[in-house]
Amino acid sequence: MKSFTFFILLLLGFISVSISSTAQSQNYKHIGHNGEIKDERGVTIGKVTKDQIIQDNHGQKIAFIDNQGNLVDAKTNKKMGRMGKDGKTYYNVNGDIELTIKDNGKTCDVYDAEGKKIGNVHSSLKGSACALVCFQEQHVKKP
Repeated sequence: MKSFTFFILLLLGFISVSISSTAQSQNYKHIGHNGEIKDERGVTIGKVTKDQIIQDNHGQKIAFIDNQGNLVDAKTNKKMGRMGKDGKTYYNVNGDIELTIKDNGKTCDVYDAEGKKIGNVHSSLKGSACALVCFQEQHVKKP
């Protein structure tokens, strides 16, 4: 009976840890050194090219970063926001902070305006961290 109770407690502990880790990684995105943007499951959902063009997983251009650090919608050509002069903040079109970037060795952690970690980007591409804005729920167009 003791071993059965121990087994049940162990199983419940494992389930709660896996649910907790899944909840923490929700909407967590990563931009690797090669520009691939991956979701929390490791599935490629887009790419940042060497020319600062942001593509979806089908290779369609959805946005780009212009030479002044502005994130521009590819379809409407409207400015969606800009990178701050410090290179560690991203402001939306209204001038409000939308993302902050904190160095973490070879990578940088990306946080939303509320301070919730939403992603990670290779340090060589931290100027492209604003690409994550294109893949946040409120910006993704549902079919």
